[in-house]
Amino acid sequence: MLCAPLEVLDLANNPTITNVIRPVHIMGLHATVRPIAMRLAASQLNCVEIISVILDLAESSSSDDVRVLLDRLTLQTPELLLLGLAQIQPIRSGLHRDLLIKLLSIFLIGHANTSLVISILWRVQPALLLEGLLDMYKKEPASVSRILDIAQEAKILVHILDADVPFFTLDLASLAARRQNLNLEKWLPERLHEDGVPFAVACIDFLEKKCTDEMTRHSQGNANAMSVHLSKDVFRIFFRVLSERPLPQRDSERLLNIMQFYSQLLAQLESRSPPESRSMPPGYGPDTNGDPSAEIEEMVRLYFERLYRNELSAEQFIAVLNACNESKDQKQTDFFSCTVHTLLDEARFFNQYPDHELAVTGKLLGLLIDKHLISSSLLRLALKHVLDALNHPLGTKMFNFGVLALAQFRSRLSEWPQYTMLLSKIAGLKEYPPIVDSIAKTLQQLANTVDTDKPQNSPSVSEKTTKSAKQNDDIINPKQSGLLEKSSNATMYTPPSSDVQEKIAFAINNLSLSNMDEKVAQIKSLLEEPTFGWFSHYLVVRRVTRERNNHELYAKLLSELDESSLCDTIIEETYKNIQILLQAPGTPDSQMDRNALKSLASWLGRMTLAKNKPIRHKDLSFKDLLLDSYDQNRLIVAIPLTCKVLQEAQDSKIFKPPNPWLMKILKLLAELYWHEDLRLNLKFEIELLYKTLGLDLNEVEPTSLLEERKHMTPRSNGIEEQFDQQQQALHQQMTPPAAHAFQAKPEDIHTDEQHTWSSGTPVTRKKTFNIDVSSLLARLQFSTAVLHVFEQQPLTKRIVLGAISESYKKVVSPAIATAANIACISTRHLVIKDLATDPDEMKLKRAAQRMAGTLAGSLSVATCKEPLCNNIINIIRTQFAQIHIPETAADEIGGSVILDNMELMEAFIEQLGQMRAIGEIDRAIAASYSSRRAHREQHIRSPYFDVLSFQGSPHNVNLPDALRPGGTIDAEQMQVYDMYDHLPIHSVESRAPSFQDNTPAHNFSTKAPGEPLPPSHDSAGSNMTDSKLEALLAEMDRYVRQALNSNFKNFKELPPDHEVCQFLRQFFMFIRNNNLPVQHIQTFAEKIVLVLYESNNLLTLETYTVFLQIILELYPALAKEVISWLVYADDERKYNAQVTAMCMSYDLVPMEEYDTQLSRLIRAKADGIMDYAAALIRLCLLSNSPDSILEDHVLTVAALNQLVHDGEAPPSVQAVISDLRSYYEKPYTRVKSTGLDYLELQMLLAEWTRFCLHPLSSDAMLDTFASQILQKITATEEKQTAFLRLCIQTSVQQYMTFCNLPLPQQARMKESTDSVARLVACMVAVQANKRDQAETAIKLLSNALSICVLLLAHCHEVQGSSFDQRPFLRFFISSYIEVSKRVPNLCPITTFSEILYSIRPTILPGFAFSWLQLVSHRAILSDLLAGNDPEQWRLCYKLIVVLLDFLGMIVDKGGLAMQSAQLFYRSTLRTLVVLLHDFPEFLSHYYMSFVMVVPHSCVQIRNLILSAFPKTMRLPDPSAPDMQLDGLPEYNESPTMATEYVGLLDGGQVESLKVQAMRYLENSNAVNAKGEPAFFDAALQFLKKSSGEDSPFVPLSCHADRMEALVLFLGVQSIAAGGVSYKSIGANPAVRVYVFLLGQIPPQGRYLLLNAIVDQLRYPNSHTYFFRTVLLHLFATQPEDIKENITRVLLERLIVNRPHPWGLLATFIELLSAPDFWQHKFIHAAPDFERLFDNVSR
Repeated sequence: MLCAPLEVLDLANNPTITNVIRPVHIMGLHATVRPIAMRLAASQLNCVEIISVILDLAESSSSDDVRVLLDRLTLQTPELLLLGLAQIQPIRSGLHRDLLIKLLSIFLIGHANTSLVISILWRVQPALLLEGLLDMYKKEPASVSRILDIAQEAKILVHILDADVPFFTLDLASLAARRQNLNLEKWLPERLHEDGVPFAVACIDFLEKKCTDEMTRHSQGNANAMSVHLSKDVFRIFFRVLSERPLPQRDSERLLNIMQFYSQLLAQLESRSPPESRSMPPGYGPDTNGDPSAEIEEMVRLYFERLYRNELSAEQFIAVLNACNESKDQKQTDFFSCTVHTLLDEARFFNQYPDHELAVTGKLLGLLIDKHLISSSLLRLALKHVLDALNHPLGTKMFNFGVLALAQFRSRLSEWPQYTMLLSKIAGLKEYPPIVDSIAKTLQQLANTVDTDKPQNSPSVSEKTTKSAKQNDDIINPKQSGLLEKSSNATMYTPPSSDVQEKIAFAINNLSLSNMDEKVAQIKSLLEEPTFGWFSHYLVVRRVTRERNNHELYAKLLSELDESSLCDTIIEETYKNIQILLQAPGTPDSQMDRNALKSLASWLGRMTLAKNKPIRHKDLSFKDLLLDSYDQNRLIVAIPLTCKVLQEAQDSKIFKPPNPWLMKILKLLAELYWHEDLRLNLKFEIELLYKTLGLDLNEVEPTSLLEERKHMTPRSNGIEEQFDQQQQALHQQMTPPAAHAFQAKPEDIHTDEQHTWSSGTPVTRKKTFNIDVSSLLARLQFSTAVLHVFEQQPLTKRIVLGAISESYKKVVSPAIATAANIACISTRHLVIKDLATDPDEMKLKRAAQRMAGTLAGSLSVATCKEPLCNNIINIIRTQFAQIHIPETAADEIGGSVILDNMELMEAFIEQLGQMRAIGEIDRAIAASYSSRRAHREQHIRSPYFDVLSFQGSPHNVNLPDALRPGGTIDAEQMQVYDMYDHLPIHSVESRAPSFQDNTPAHNFSTKAPGEPLPPSHDSAGSNMTDSKLEALLAEMDRYVRQALNSNFKNFKELPPDHEVCQFLRQFFMFIRNNNLPVQHIQTFAEKIVLVLYESNNLLTLETYTVFLQIILELYPALAKEVISWLVYADDERKYNAQVTAMCMSYDLVPMEEYDTQLSRLIRAKADGIMDYAAALIRLCLLSNSPDSILEDHVLTVAALNQLVHDGEAPPSVQAVISDLRSYYEKPYTRVKSTGLDYLELQMLLAEWTRFCLHPLSSDAMLDTFASQILQKITATEEKQTAFLRLCIQTSVQQYMTFCNLPLPQQARMKESTDSVARLVACMVAVQANKRDQAETAIKLLSNALSICVLLLAHCHEVQGSSFDQRPFLRFFISSYIEVSKRVPNLCPITTFSEILYSIRPTILPGFAFSWLQLVSHRAILSDLLAGNDPEQWRLCYKLIVVLLDFLGMIVDKGGLAMQSAQLFYRSTLRTLVVLLHDFPEFLSHYYMSFVMVVPHSCVQIRNLILSAFPKTMRLPDPSAPDMQLDGLPEYNESPTMATEYVGLLDGGQVESLKVQAMRYLENSNAVNAKGEPAFFDAALQFLKKSSGEDSPFVPLSCHADRMEALVLFLGVQSIAAGGVSYKSIGANPAVRVYVFLLGQIPPQGRYLLLNAIVDQLRYPNSHTYFFRTVLLHLFATQPEDIKENITRVLLERLIVNRPHPWGLLATFIELLSAPDFWQHKFIHAAPDFERLFDNVSR
């Protein structure tokens, strides 16, 4: 159960059990530990009951297994085990108590989840926690430090101090006061006031003890004193408070003596205090009066805290440790040892450390190894921890920890050759070149010294220079920024004392808005003007740089301090650190340095611009910074810095748009934004800045500084010029004559780009860009011959793909850039001239994009087709030559690949060129777009004219009127540009529609589908999007028409590979991968809805409904609008019943909400609504549609029915109501009923189901509703019966209907059965709550269950092998649970047991599995047996007997060959296991009746039943060497058992065999003529079967059940007569009968007889002793074949799986111990037998 998956068994979320960790506990925890608590709460062990059961099992025979389980749980989930055991009260056993102590000590000593466990434990069992803390303190008084840490972490210190244990609470309060966690001056008087003189006396005793300890400690030099030292301040507080209290005379004198003694002791200690060693830890000198063991741990903890708070570097910590290690002072040596052991002991928790703390720890551990501070076993342990960390996956925090530690001591690797070899095998280290070099160098040195056998000397510590340490930090751990080192080295300031530094750091560390005033006063008292420099450096470097979220808090602090000179110093410090990072060469490559720079930038903006202070040009010039960074390729540093500073201008009154200084920087950023190669994250920074300042990037005119700087800046070398010349020559070579129509000459283009475009929006500046060809390579097609070559030589495929990729980057990239440049220049001049007077910017955009895209795509293909092919073949030829493939083969392969994929490559180039040109033309004429929008938004009345058109062609040319621009151009003129859409480029798009994903990286968007895209210069425009969607809709229409022509009637008939289905899948992928704006999708969805309402056939209607469903799933916001229109819009066009029904079937319309709205419209008698509603109801309820039921339309049907009742219904409504009534009456036409309205009854059920499933329904409301239903149906018993039958039958039908629907709708199949079960329970509860109506309630429940049984039997008979038992199973279980919960006093278990007996598997075998699940259900089984009620035990006995009887039928018919039989057998076995563990007394009581019906082949089940014994009994170990089995006291006790077996002896003869047996036992010496007792023949005849009684499946010569009854009866009577012993057992009358039968009956009967005897070998009792003695006697006295039979029977019982009855084991062990047992021939008959006996004996 504990290992079961949650989908099978979820104990934690079961409402019937008690959780260990409950939601109220989780809500009370700190946010950091809530995820851990939620994970534990989902465990199967989060159940108090299951932990209680485990405790109970620990006292049973399975105690050893349980202890193993508890040990496993202690390791896996000690939290749940401790909290669960704590909630089980009182303590049950010694194991319970020991586990609590063990688990509590685990968390008190130290565990990762101590805070979680202590917090919850204090809530559930505070006394247990307090007891554990006290025990911990009594054993180790110095552990009070740990107790304080626990109390502080769990926030329970105040509660613990309220405990009535004076010495403990005083010691804890003193330590808390010393750590400033408690105000002792306030707490001590309050406690004295509450507890009075007794507590004051306890305080005096406490002080006396502490003074004695102090004296002992310093007089004897006892460094291991158990008591925790009290500081002088604590002593003085105690003395002052106690002196002010009135005390008895004696106690006052004691207090005075203690005060005098302490003052003398303190004077002596101060007089002989030696000077402190300079190298020892601060505050830890020889004059410290504390307990070394506790205080050393405290100092180690404080040092680690300083290390993790970055107040102490790892190098400084190592220096302290080195000094302590070399010191002769014992305390310093102890400090070093404690630190090292603490670090190595914490290694098991390293994986739980945060990233920063883990990195610092790794560096510290590495430095310990590097500085030779640890050796021997500690060194091996440390090296092992590093190696284990490096074996984690690359990139994990543990791997980074190992890398950082290794980097510190890599110079010592030569000392450990084998360790270095292990490191060389770790693949992840290849990512760290310095470490790889060190390992390689070490291995090389080792190789060189093998021959000479020279010892390898490691570098000395002095050789590890600062430079190498810095290299480690830069390469291995970028988290350690160079800012701290550089700024601290460059800054000269006067630091305050270390005490002041620590107090300021502590104050800022605890700073918050709530305690701002207190901390400001504290810091102001500590700060002096000479220390402003230190404080500025501390605040900027250690706080501002690392805590960006606290900038506002620190700004508030400076504002409250109100020191202008301090603010100026901080601003200067900020400038200084920014300059350090800007000038550092490694900043662009260091993520941490860039993050630090961002933090400083935000801080600078907050301290200057936000406060209306300027940023001086001499301090920081953003323009120069951006331009220089552009030249030096450092924009990744400059742009985030600039943007973060300027973002703070949003709160400024001066430095916000349109401030000239700010706008100049923003325009330069805009120019950078439109630069083609700018990274996405940098573009995002600029977009975020513009959004913060409320500006639109499209409306800010960029500068042309980058272009001017490009031409003005002299080149440092000729590489760029040479590259441009090569590109120009390549362009001239590739450009065909037709391309010159777009350009006069290259010089003209260059000039136009340089001068004309400088005044407009910037265009592409570079000639190349990156191309991702991965999707192209994935779509390549290869011939069979080429594929054969690829299979023979896989390297050839890599060469071919690499050649294509390299050629695209080398040839296509510059060609596309040039083509897009040419197309944009030509397009810009033409469209601005032609549309100069048209104010519609959308027309301008459409014309420009269509022309530029078409021209650029075609020109790109024309210019690079031939060079691309030649370059691919040349690369393939060169690469193939290197692997010795002939040139002819290379030419053939290259030519074949190009020929097969030429069209695909052209399409790819064409689309790249198109999208490139579209983006560039949008940037080129962005100013024209903006001017048109401004003209429209400002409502300027004068005609529009684009002044930028003057920059194009001259306007002084006399043009014909038809060509002269004037006003808005008409459609005929626009047709010139629209013609570009009909060029072949669109056929290319259709051939490769998914190549849009392969545009350059900056064209991607990470928005979710349906969200509007940000302004993008690469957008194809809304018109292109709309046209593509329209094309998709047209293509869909074509596919649907083809399906109609193929005679498909509906969508479900279409095969999965049909064109319509494939198109829908492709459309889904297209919409999901192309983040289309929601406004375009909304227009597209409106068109689909229009097509829906115009559909005239079912296939079209259903297909477009699926189409609409795909869109609404991807665009939830749009789905709300569509649903709102369908449900609430006042539009008669939507009154189309077929469309609405289809939308309901695909869950596009919420049926409950629509039903409510439609019923309102019907009552309001809206126009056309009644006929529409009638048609809709007919489609949904009368057309055999499986998607809707009456419950979904109950309000609509009720409104229509009311219209019919009022005589206001039109004919269509009357017809549909009449048809509904006939439809629901049809299943009951054969039932004789008078005046029953089945439509009314169905509506009652539908209303109940709907109300029952409503989330706001309560039990009281349900009872009221059920009472109303009961009043309506109890007019006659016939009506009540009819209603119950209708409810159950309807629920079963709906269950079967919904289980065959798709998965999302299958969730509804349980609703109907559950609601009907709840209805029955509520009706029974209503009746039971009435006075003297309990019998009526029971009768109602019995009627409901009987109706369900009749319906079950009918379905079982009619449906045959297709019978589905699930709805009946759920109804029975739900009914029982609901009735038991609502009316537990009614005792429904009796009624349900009788019902279960009536539908037993022998009658309804098709219901067998469900029947077994019902019988074994935890609620039913526990109610039957938990109360130890004999009547209920009798009911359960009957059910178990019929279960075993049915299992016997299965085994007799065909064994367990069928899978269903095996499954039923395992289910029965599990049920009996539950009975054995939970109710063993029940099995033991009825064991005889059970084994009489169990087949003899089911040995494990027989053993399981016979293994039951009372819970109060402890079984002795039969295999113990000194165990004497003959003298057990239990052998004198008779077991309690049922006597039903005796009934078999009463019938069958004139004189019952029981009477004859009793007569024989009274006088066993009376014999017949044969000399034998007459009873012998009677018994033999009683056991034998007649010839007609043999079973057709397993023929037997004797009655097995009679044999069991006879053997047991004779044995019981003999035991009752007394005198049973081994010596006289042979003369026992019963044994004489057994011996006679063994000699007379055939082998099968002999086998049954021996089995009957062995069945009585159970737990120790008088029966077990008697039959054990009988069996041993028979083995000793009978012939060899009888001995073999006895051995066989015993062996059959023992070789099966556990459990085995105790008596069986004891008997067989005693049999094996006989000296002559191993001499029998049957044991040595075969080697297999010998091995079997040998294994069993072991």
